[in-house]
Amino acid sequence: MTDLFFDGKRAYAHLSYLAVQIEGRLGGSEGERQAADYIAEQFAALGLQVHRQEFPVRTYTLSSKRLEILDPALGEIPAEVMWIMADTPPEGVEGDLFFLDSASEEEIGPAVEGKIVLTLGGVRGPAYERLMRFHPLGLILIEPQVGTPPMRVEALPERRDKFGAIPTMRIAHEDGLRLLKAGARRARLLVRTTEAEVISQNVIGELPGSIFPDEIIVIGGHYDTALGIQGASDNTGGTALVLELARVFAQGGTQRTLRFVGWGSEELGLRGSVYYARELKKRDKEARKADGFVKGRDRTDLDQHRLCVNLDVHGAILGENVALILGPADLSAAVRLMAKEIGVAHDVQEDVYSSDGTPLSEGGIPSVSFSRSGGTTSYLHSPRDVVDYLSPEVLERNGRFVERFLRRYVTEAAVLPFERTIPEEQKKKIRDYFEKRLQIDYLEDEEKEK
Repeated sequence: MTDLFFDGKRAYAHLSYLAVQIEGRLGGSEGERQAADYIAEQFAALGLQVHRQEFPVRTYTLSSKRLEILDPALGEIPAEVMWIMADTPPEGVEGDLFFLDSASEEEIGPAVEGKIVLTLGGVRGPAYERLMRFHPLGLILIEPQVGTPPMRVEALPERRDKFGAIPTMRIAHEDGLRLLKAGARRARLLVRTTEAEVISQNVIGELPGSIFPDEIIVIGGHYDTALGIQGASDNTGGTALVLELARVFAQGGTQRTLRFVGWGSEELGLRGSVYYARELKKRDKEARKADGFVKGRDRTDLDQHRLCVNLDVHGAILGENVALILGPADLSAAVRLMAKEIGVAHDVQEDVYSSDGTPLSEGGIPSVSFSRSGGTTSYLHSPRDVVDYLSPEVLERNGRFVERFLRRYVTEAAVLPFERTIPEEQKKKIRDYFEKRLQIDYLEDEEKEK
């Protein structure tokens, strides 16, 4: 009987295999392909209808890196490269340091020209565009949190193509403090990388609904990582939840179609879910133009998608549960009520989550992103995001919460209780996320592309 419920030990076994046996699953890499094969094998063993959705991504490898403080002579500082920015010449670049207390438009001006800029956090939105206008030599980003290593993250090639880029590195908060207290005045950056266009993939396992097969619920989590790390919380934990939920519902059945997805290349800019959403929109447009299509009577594949459940960052022993909602008020209320009913607290917010539910919600599909924050989740995108800080017990508690949510409101519900709508204020948040924060339009239609 227990096999019909979410089992944390089974989930942890998936987590351990993906994180430890296939460490390093950068989008388009051999590690990501091995993980995709594993997920597909698990789906097939459950009797799901399995297919893969391939798409192109731009990925990278490291040739060499070095950050050296020359004046005063502090030597080499541990640093990570900000990927998909710009390389230095083979000998590196050397220049005076210029500290920005705030990387905002107000503080960026001609004084940064020809300098290596040092600042806290990141440079986003209009501030990035302004920084590029003044042509600094390089950029050093100080991690905003104390006690965390430099993160392994990348920029977006679309932003680089639009605004330009400079060699960029990240350093720990403590090292940033040390440089400022020492009055660091001059530095040398060396960044040499290799980029390539490769293929990534979404892995999809579908369980048809017994009564309402044309009502599709997507349950997904990304399985890729930043370069060369376990990515245990982010997002092997979420992938493990997806695999174990697939087992539970494959055995127990569902009235509605459940489409389990391992999203590829989330860390490279939500590439898998963006591709999935764009394909839905493309087919929707084609179907509506087809002979015999009657609006109001016929429903496209996009219309049939009713909800996306996104699972990203899970398993941390210490932390708090968060649910970010894009959709009707009833969806938020359902999560809040269930949390109080069964005693698993969730901080429920109606907001954009920078993960794979958001592109689907841009296409009109409500989404709920379940995640876990705090504690060792500050180690995300670094070599410290390892399985040691995760547990089967936490996976089970959160997995069973999602399982009960799905049973009550999706798989056994007489009628889906959530209207298929995205409120206008949330639509604006989604547009702002893509256009202002990322400064790109991922989801433009074909006419706009031309």
